[in-house]
Amino acid sequence: MTGKITGGCLCGSVRYETTREPVFQLLCYCTDCQTISGASGYAVYGVPIESIVVTKGSPAEFNVRADSGRINSRRFCRECGSRIWAQLDELGFASINAFTLDEREHFQPTANHYPDSAPGWCKIDQTLELFPPIPRDQ
Repeated sequence: MTGKITGGCLCGSVRYETTREPVFQLLCYCTDCQTISGASGYAVYGVPIESIVVTKGSPAEFNVRADSGRINSRRFCRECGSRIWAQLDELGFASINAFTLDEREHFQPTANHYPDSAPGWCKIDQTLELFPPIPRDQ
């Protein structure tokens, strides 16, 4: 698939488009993603930051220091609070909330990230490969 894929927040105040060819698609179980999503994991559609084009609205920004020490800059809707994406400027990629994509079936996770941080009751798909944590020294 080539071209663009579109998405947006729950209320429609923020809309974006990005590449149909993600760098990675995974399920993240880090405690940060659990807290921000209110779920056992987070569906990540990973793309280069520069591939995201906001076509409507202006997302709010909240920065948090990740376990790696890097700044994780979260983007969300000012109106409905939907988390739309987070980005690590230092690494040049963004993790779009896959469930903000208009074509949700396009999201096909291939890996698990931080599965050891998942709650004990969480069922991890063991058929997916392990996406290793980003080393702290890079």
